[in-house]
Amino acid sequence: MLNVIQMIMKVAPIGVFCLLADVVGATGPQVMISMLQYLGLLLAGTIILLLFMALFVAARCKLNPMLMPKKFLEMSIVALTTTSSAVTFPTALKDCIQKFGVNRDVANFTMSIGMTMGSAGAAMNYVVMIFFMQQSAEVELSVLNIIVGISLSILLTLGTITVPGSAAIVATFLATSLGLPLESISLLVGVDWFAGMFRTVVNVNNDVFVSLMVANRLDSINRDVYNKV
Repeated sequence: MLNVIQMIMKVAPIGVFCLLADVVGATGPQVMISMLQYLGLLLAGTIILLLFMALFVAARCKLNPMLMPKKFLEMSIVALTTTSSAVTFPTALKDCIQKFGVNRDVANFTMSIGMTMGSAGAAMNYVVMIFFMQQSAEVELSVLNIIVGISLSILLTLGTITVPGSAAIVATFLATSLGLPLESISLLVGVDWFAGMFRTVVNVNNDVFVSLMVANRLDSINRDVYNKV
């Protein structure tokens, strides 16, 4: 499945260019405003999620939240530049142990599971995709369809999040499942690299937050390592 996705992504830029050219030609340059609004909403969601998780975990684990930004910096830069949780994994695992003080055995387990099953950023991104496609096409979704869409967004994070650019395939599946027009996918794919930056940062940082919660439960946080500036 991963090989098929990678083959599709090699030819996807050509198709995306053609779709974007058709949409811009039909609607005019103002379509770029919608794309910027989409990215702006993702950025706002990323900031809100990270702030909430940082404050919650810091309070739960009795840690100083002011030390977190510097500890997250290196892995966040790798996540931003690669847009892949799998590529960022070695850096995130190293920082989780050496900067956050999580026991190695705990980190090895929780970080590995989190890379494929703890993709909060991807789930957020896919839900925003649904509403973007729905509003851009002026299609009404029932409450049941919204619940189904959110459930599918969570399930689709499994197995696809480690592949850069897989959001195009996820968006196609969501649009087909919910009866949304496929034309709006071209707008999403056109800016997916930037969207991938936001969701990957959330995914990677979320794995560390979960590791801290588990380690705190097991009393496996080296607080001297964490408090080291």
